Amino acid sequence: MSAGGNKYVTVASGKDGGAVQCCFYGWIIVFTCILCKIFKVQGENKVMTYTVPHLMEEFQFSHAHLGGFFSAATIMAGTAQPMLGKAVDYFGGRICISLLQLAIGVSLAVFAHWYCAENRPLLRMEAVSVFFLLRILCLGAGETFPNALVQQWFHKKRGRAIGVIFTTQWLGQALFGTFIAGIVDRYGWREAAMLGAAVNLALAPVSLLLLRRSPEVCGLMPDGSTPKDSAIVIVAEEAPETKDNLKEEETPTDLRKFWAHFGLTFFYAMMFGGSDFYMVEIIEEASPMPEVSAVSVPWHIFTPLAVVTSIALPAVGELMDAHSSHSKWLPPSLLALACILGSIATLMLSSIRSWFAAVCYGVLRGISTGILQTLLLAGLCFSAQGVSRAEIGRILGSNLLCNLVGTGSAPFLFGICRDLFGSFGVSLCVPSVPMLFLAVYFTHQALWFKTDGSAVQGLVV
Repeated sequence: MSAGGNKYVTVASGKDGGAVQCCFYGWIIVFTCILCKIFKVQGENKVMTYTVPHLMEEFQFSHAHLGGFFSAATIMAGTAQPMLGKAVDYFGGRICISLLQLAIGVSLAVFAHWYCAENRPLLRMEAVSVFFLLRILCLGAGETFPNALVQQWFHKKRGRAIGVIFTTQWLGQALFGTFIAGIVDRYGWREAAMLGAAVNLALAPVSLLLLRRSPEVCGLMPDGSTPKDSAIVIVAEEAPETKDNLKEEETPTDLRKFWAHFGLTFFYAMMFGGSDFYMVEIIEEASPMPEVSAVSVPWHIFTPLAVVTSIALPAVGELMDAHSSHSKWLPPSLLALACILGSIATLMLSSIRSWFAAVCYGVLRGISTGILQTLLLAGLCFSAQGVSRAEIGRILGSNLLCNLVGTGSAPFLFGICRDLFGSFGVSLCVPSVPMLFLAVYFTHQALWFKTDGSAVQGLVV
C-alpha cells in the first residue's frame, strides 16, 4: 500500500516475484468456459433441429407456427443482451456464469416437462415462454459471459485463448450434439433435455469454485506477464480523486463505428440459424431419395463443419495475434472472405444430393464460421479497434443483439417460405445477397487500409 491510498498489483512469478508458476490460471478459466459452452448446446439450432420434427408432431405445429414462436422468443431474448453485457462488466464472469448454468439447468427441466395444452392460445404462450428461456440463456448469455471473461484474462495472447476455447467448443458440441441426437431417436427429446439439465446443474458449483472475474483479483496480470514484461502498471485501487478524474476522461465507444459489423452478424445469424433449424428437412427436400444419397446430417454436415471450424478458429486467432496490431487491413479482409464463402455454402445447400456435396458444404461453412466467430462473436475485431476490457461486455452484448434478432427471424422466414412456395430455396437466397454486398464493403475497406495505412477503422455514420 503506497502513500495516498493507492494499492498496486504485484505478480509473484519467476525471479521477479520469488515464486514459480507452472501454469497461468487464465487457462483454468478457459477450461471452465469451455465446459459452459459445450453443455449449453441443447438450446442452439444445431441440436434443436433434431427436436423440431417431434415438436411439430406432438404439439401439431406447422412450419410457420413453430418458426414464428422461435422467432418471437429469440428476438425478445436479443433485446436483453446489451443489458446482460453490461451485467458481466459489472458483476464479473464468475457470478454470471454460475447463475447462467443454474438457469439453463432449470430451463431444460421445464422444457422436458412441457406437455400439450388443450387451450391453443395457452399453448402458444407456453411455447414462446419456453423458447425465450432457452434462447436468452443458450444463444445469448452463454456466449457473452464466457467471451467477455476470457478477454479479461488475456491481452497479447487473446487470439490463442479464443482459438482454444472455440475449437474445443465446436468439437465438444459436435460429439455431445451427436450423442443427444442418438438419445432423441432412441429414448425421446424429453429424456435428452433432462440429461442436459442435470449436466448444467452439476457444472454450476464447479464454475463458482474455479472462476475469477479478472487476473488482478488473484494478484496476476493478463497473459500471466509481469509489469516489467508487459510495460503496463495496473492499479487495483485508486485514490478517490484519481478515480473521479479517470471517470471524467473515459468516453464510451461509439456503437455507430461497428454498424457494418453488426449488420454482418445479423445476416450471418439469419443465414445459418434458419438453415440449422430446418437442416433435416432441407436435406430431405434436396434429396428426394435419401436411401440413394445417404446424406447424414450429423456426420456429413455438422461433423465436417465442426472439424473445419475447429481448425479455422485457432488459425485466425494466431493470425490476429501476430498481425492485427500493424496490419489494419487484415480484419476486413477476413470478414470479406467469410461473407463470400458463407454465401456460396448457403446457396449450394438446396442442391445437396450426395454425401460429398454435404461435406463440401460443411468445409466452406466451417471456414466462414471460424472467421466470423473469432472476429465478431468472440470480439477480436472489436478489441483490435481499441475497445477496452472494461466495456467489452457492452460491445459483445450489442453484437449479440443483432445475432439473436437474425437467428430469431430466420425460423419464421424459412417456415413462411416453405409453406408459401413449397421449398426452402427462396429463403436460402434472402440472407445470401446482403452478405455479398457486405463482402464488397469489407473488401473496399481492406484495400483502403492497405493503401492509406490509417489506424482509424470502422464505419461511422
